[in-house]
Amino acid sequence: MRVTQNYSIHSLLQRVSDARERIQTLQFNLATGKRINRMSDDPEHIETVLRYSNLLKNHERFEKNLQNAIDFMSISSQALDDAIDTMSHAKELAVKGVTGTNNEEWEAMAEQVNQMLKQMVDLGNTRFNGRYVFGGSYTNEQPFTLKADESKVDANSNGIDGALKTEFGDQRIEQYNVTGQDAFMGTVDVFQTLVDLRDAFKAHDDSAVQSLIDQVEQATDQIVQQNGKLGSKINRFELYLQQYQSQDVKLQEFLSGIEDTDVAKAITELQIEQTGLTTALQVLSQTLNISLVDFMK
Repeated sequence: MRVTQNYSIHSLLQRVSDARERIQTLQFNLATGKRINRMSDDPEHIETVLRYSNLLKNHERFEKNLQNAIDFMSISSQALDDAIDTMSHAKELAVKGVTGTNNEEWEAMAEQVNQMLKQMVDLGNTRFNGRYVFGGSYTNEQPFTLKADESKVDANSNGIDGALKTEFGDQRIEQYNVTGQDAFMGTVDVFQTLVDLRDAFKAHDDSAVQSLIDQVEQATDQIVQQNGKLGSKINRFELYLQQYQSQDVKLQEFLSGIEDTDVAKAITELQIEQTGLTTALQVLSQTLNISLVDFMK
């Protein structure tokens, strides 16, 4: 008889332990909002969960790279927009210069072009988050320096033509910068064009000014071309970013369907388990009392 009672007590204790474990699991699932918190929670689906979770992490990294590149290129493009406006103004002055001006106007236009030269150097030294956007691969070094006598603009001796690249997909790595070499010192040296125009105005040399109009146009076209490349790449990078973000929504919905706790169901199960635990504890108490009485006989 005592053996049977011991077995019953052991069985009841096991029921209590199992109920408490299930209650803890349900409470944890409700607290986290996830029904899969460990690999043992759902071996059938855990591999899928891990695969899609890793995919989301990769997307997050690619999206960050894309956004950083887009921001970098947007700042670069704005600087080139301003450079184009500056060169357009320089052309207007050059055209005005060959249509007849007096000495005071020559000097005034020379000073205006000199200010444009300084502005162009500032644009060439544009920075984003502390990085020189036209510095090539040497983003921590100023790419352009106007000589003290303002006779010439020197480029960083380490080079301004290095490519900056970013990864935004499996085996998908692309350059995202326009180099200072391509924008300002390519086929036409934009800075030297402004220096020559300024000096022609200083010398009151209308024939020199006339000969520089085509060069100013070529310099402008060079900047426009590089800015066009930036615009196309910005649009393409934004498209990739939108595609990743759209995929993320679908992946999150899919994972939620597997991982997330069904709150209403979990609460119902928790109530059932708590009721079962209370009943088991009551039966266990009664059984222990009976056993104690039998032992005292």
